[in-house]
Amino acid sequence: MDGVDLGVLGPFEVRLDGEPRDVGGPRLRTLLAVLAAEAGRVVSVAALGRALWGADAPAHADRTVRTYLSRLRGTVGSGVIVTRPPGYVLHLAPDALDAARFERLAADGRRVLAAGEPAAARERLAGALALWRGHAAYEEFGDVETLAAEGMRLDRLRHNAVQDRIDAELAIGEDTGLIAELEALTTAFPGHERLWAQLMTALYRAGRQSDALAAFRRARHGLITAAGVEPSPVLTQVHRRVLAHDPALLATRATAVAGPAHDDALVAGEHALLDDGDLRTSREHFETAYVRAERAGDAASLARAALGLGGVWVHEHRTAVAAAALLTRLRHALERVDPGSSLGHRLQARLAAELDYEAGTHDRVLAAVSRTRTAGDPVAHAEALSLAHHCLLGPDHAVLRQELATELVGVRSGRRTDLVMGVLWDTVDRFLAGDPHAERRLGELDDLLAERKHLAASFVADALKVMLAIRAGRFREAEAGAQACAELGQAAGDFDALGWYGAQLVAIRWFQGRLGELVPVLDGLMHSPTLSPIDNSYYSALAVAAASAGDRRTAAGALARLCGEDLGALPRSSTWLTSLCGAAETAYLLDDRTTAARIHELLAPYGHLPAMASLGIACFGSVHHQLGTTALTAGDPDRAVTHLRAAVRHNLALAHWPAAVFSRRRHAEALVRRGAPGDAAAAERELAAAEEEARTFTGPPVSGW
Repeated sequence: MDGVDLGVLGPFEVRLDGEPRDVGGPRLRTLLAVLAAEAGRVVSVAALGRALWGADAPAHADRTVRTYLSRLRGTVGSGVIVTRPPGYVLHLAPDALDAARFERLAADGRRVLAAGEPAAARERLAGALALWRGHAAYEEFGDVETLAAEGMRLDRLRHNAVQDRIDAELAIGEDTGLIAELEALTTAFPGHERLWAQLMTALYRAGRQSDALAAFRRARHGLITAAGVEPSPVLTQVHRRVLAHDPALLATRATAVAGPAHDDALVAGEHALLDDGDLRTSREHFETAYVRAERAGDAASLARAALGLGGVWVHEHRTAVAAAALLTRLRHALERVDPGSSLGHRLQARLAAELDYEAGTHDRVLAAVSRTRTAGDPVAHAEALSLAHHCLLGPDHAVLRQELATELVGVRSGRRTDLVMGVLWDTVDRFLAGDPHAERRLGELDDLLAERKHLAASFVADALKVMLAIRAGRFREAEAGAQACAELGQAAGDFDALGWYGAQLVAIRWFQGRLGELVPVLDGLMHSPTLSPIDNSYYSALAVAAASAGDRRTAAGALARLCGEDLGALPRSSTWLTSLCGAAETAYLLDDRTTAARIHELLAPYGHLPAMASLGIACFGSVHHQLGTTALTAGDPDRAVTHLRAAVRHNLALAHWPAAVFSRRRHAEALVRRGAPGDAAAAERELAAAEEEARTFTGPPVSGW
């Protein structure tokens, strides 16, 4: 793996152990380039197919993609391209991709420049720019949409690195030689005020004050003509300094040339997070802003960057190291601001939410909600309400959650993202409660998102639509939708993208009677570092998958890990209901009466709810089904019949046709076991109704339980 190097900053280039290697024709090169652009992240087979053929993919496109990738593996090595549902991932050494080296050096250069070390910054930035071998990144793949977009992103970073390098050279006094370069750059990019400010500074230092003032007039004329706006303070401050013969303009690079760098990063990060819901891009900007604000001793910017790093959801930083780093930064920022200020309230709410979520509690974040409500700060209060809602996704807090969501919708914070989150949480609450009008609220959320994209919220909305397709028995549509949803989640930078895809696939295979096929996948997902620390659903899914495949040993082991000393100790998280539902089915398949009785006791208060995972991304039908199943396992067919009859009614009300089929079959089994007068005929009617409904489903026929 260490012997593979890829070059994308110009003509596409592959080197093995330092020697150029021809990987094949244009399609093979395209596939490798797409994987390179997403190095370290999974790219689905469908996305790879779209990169090759656009919307006109041939029949058996997936099979062709896999064949191509097999050929690529033969060239670059099987350890470089790894299969990972729903597609493939490229594993490279950290510096094996020239674009990654460029980004690292450019970011390091900006950091060193902000720290007041211009000579070291110039060295790093010059090294970053030297990696470019052509005019554009991915230049031969302009007709591939994803690569064209990635090329544009890298080109913008290159442009920023050029301006950073110029700032570094101005700071160390190398200004005269920059004039010709800056003249060319301002001609090519007349709307970039930072370039004009740099040119004016270089001209002034070269003793050309009149030329510097003429440059300002040209810049101002161009801005007014093109956009009808006057120059910003970035440019007007340099203009005033030239007119005033400010000695600081000669002595060193004026900070006004580029403005506070961390402010630029903050603005970009807040736009990406609050306007676009782009978690990945916002993290990059906030990371830069945090480091710079810390160097500059800017407490307010430090606090804003720390808050931005928290993201939209709670516990976005899943690994232990990343989560600990966020908590440290939040505390560090809180020490430097007034705790009674807006930033202080926001930091306290975020810190409380992160601590409560990991502990499976909610007292701290609800106290933060009370403080922000009293303080009358709408931004801090909106954030506290949304964070608190996320900490209360278990089955015990439906009423309180609905109150928080309703209050959030009504908060007038002036930020569109708070309205989006309020409508989203209200939509989720309605699905989790089995509200028959939940889809109306989803339609309202769709209308809101159609006005302006919000990637994080769209990811949830699309996941809900996958769940509805499963309920309708449209399994092929649901599986394709789950793949597309995973791609959207990855594009948004949401660490739940793979976990949600796995949950959706589990639901599809569960109702197809094919869950046993997923044992290897679930065994891997169970240990994923990106899963929430209070998510135990994959132990449950592995247990029932193994049991349905006849692997009693694996099933019993997974069930034992899930149960621990007592199932009652499991945190009441957003996956608690589905975890217990899987455990109930496993106990049934293993004839584990003791575990079934304990599950029945724990689930008894929640028979009125649908068994849904997380934010409503997968639904396994009425909890009455599991109550009936545990009663049947424990040897109480009378109680089983009662629960399973209720499960059929509830699943029909949910329009969850596959779950209704399952409940009819299990109800028929309970009737047969009870053996009361009329039970045999009733069981036959239930089985006939189940088979009739199952014929309407798309995909392989429903079979099994």
